[in-house]
Amino acid sequence: MKKILLICMFLSFCKAICQERFELTKMGFSMNSPEGWYEMKNEEILKNLEEYDLTDEQLQELLKTNSKQLVTYTKYNPKKVAGIIPTIKVRTMVTQSKTIESFKKETELSTKDAMKVLDNFRFIEKPIAGKVSGKDALKFAVQFTMKNNGNEYEIVSNSYYILLNGYYVSLNFIEQVGKEDNSKLFDEIFQSIHFTK
Repeated sequence: MKKILLICMFLSFCKAICQERFELTKMGFSMNSPEGWYEMKNEEILKNLEEYDLTDEQLQELLKTNSKQLVTYTKYNPKKVAGIIPTIKVRTMVTQSKTIESFKKETELSTKDAMKVLDNFRFIEKPIAGKVSGKDALKFAVQFTMKNNGNEYEIVSNSYYILLNGYYVSLNFIEQVGKEDNSKLFDEIFQSIHFTK
């Protein structure tokens, strides 16, 4: 029995160590990838970020001007599964904010636009300041209703915005309320974020 327990502990340890990671080495950013999920990378942006010999200043300018998706993960194949699929999106977005206080105000103001577009949009957790791998960050959650082909879906969106120099990394986790609960996985991925620069 002790041997089986030791083997299970060893395999769990190996699985944790061998977890696949999404990395942008020049940016100094990495996080765990959700195991078994479908990955869609923005190859053009990632190629610019990783393959070209950019100075730190050039990299910063590129990240400030490219407010685009870096990678998207979906739990199920979007070509085969209809409806709302649990999704994780990682983007860089431009910001003028230099402090976490102004960044929090900017984030709260930007949600006013979402309120005009999305039905029943509301905060279920207002932006809270914290640190992620030594960087200033905001965590918040919203809920809203989406309509498609006569159906209504209640969506929960958990967001983590990590403030950097003239831009921020946005991690957005969405899923349908009451359909399944991936919040533990979302938190594990958020906890796995690491910056080396």
